[in-house]
Amino acid sequence: MKKYNEIVRMEHTCAAYGTFDSVHRGHMKLAKELAAQGRKRGLTSVLVILSGEGKVLTTETEKEYFLEDTGIDVLMFSTERTVEIESLIETLGAEALVIGENHKELSQVKNAAEKAGAEVVICEGEKEDGELITTELVKEAFEACDFRRVEALCGHPYIMTGKVMHGKALGRTVGMPTANLGATDNKLMPPDGVYATSVTIEGEHYKAMTNIGKRPSVDNFDYVTIEAFILDFSRDIYGKDLLLEVYRYVRGVKKFDCLEDVQKQVQKDIQAVRDVLDAKIEAAG
Repeated sequence: MKKYNEIVRMEHTCAAYGTFDSVHRGHMKLAKELAAQGRKRGLTSVLVILSGEGKVLTTETEKEYFLEDTGIDVLMFSTERTVEIESLIETLGAEALVIGENHKELSQVKNAAEKAGAEVVICEGEKEDGELITTELVKEAFEACDFRRVEALCGHPYIMTGKVMHGKALGRTVGMPTANLGATDNKLMPPDGVYATSVTIEGEHYKAMTNIGKRPSVDNFDYVTIEAFILDFSRDIYGKDLLLEVYRYVRGVKKFDCLEDVQKQVQKDIQAVRDVLDAKIEAAG
């Protein structure tokens, strides 16, 4: 899959566009349908990703990660939040457009395609419990800390990606050195709390307990950190790329009176995380 950080001129394409925030099951279905239609027609399949507004569930890097294996030929990232359909058809040399049945610009797309002599292929949406899956639905589950539902709607866990940054090494004072994840500024973070997660580093997967938020028991700094304590792990990974998958909300952030209380709670949290992840592995069979 080729990637461009702008919309480039092409010819003989089968195209689709949208923000694709959350990359939910409906998005994945449309991307695969786009690839299939391109192959069927002998056209280059092109997916244009428009810029999201404000904080996003899924960054550009994360969207590329999810869409990599859908079979599309070209992925283009636009800095624009909207696009003129006529201009997009002309620039891409689009002979066919794939669009979701519930797309808010469906009528405009049909009119523009008819004028340009391009065919429109309607892709049916995906449903969960009889309800059409949308990014808004995913956000509702996300804000409610229902990461089981987020995974059901998306077909994959909520993820965060970035490099492991140097922190203040305060986790070592309670016997749990952590990997501090440097996420992008426009990333929508889960509510502050402790989470059952897994991390992927250099292709290897590990269980992890992750704290997201401020650290009232160890410092008074007014900023949010993402600190993953990787279970049964002791390698130096500073500067490495890390992919973190969030599975369950364990508890909210608490302030403890002493380090001994922190350490006791940490052990309870680690056991809770192990229970969640072991059950998930067992269920996966």
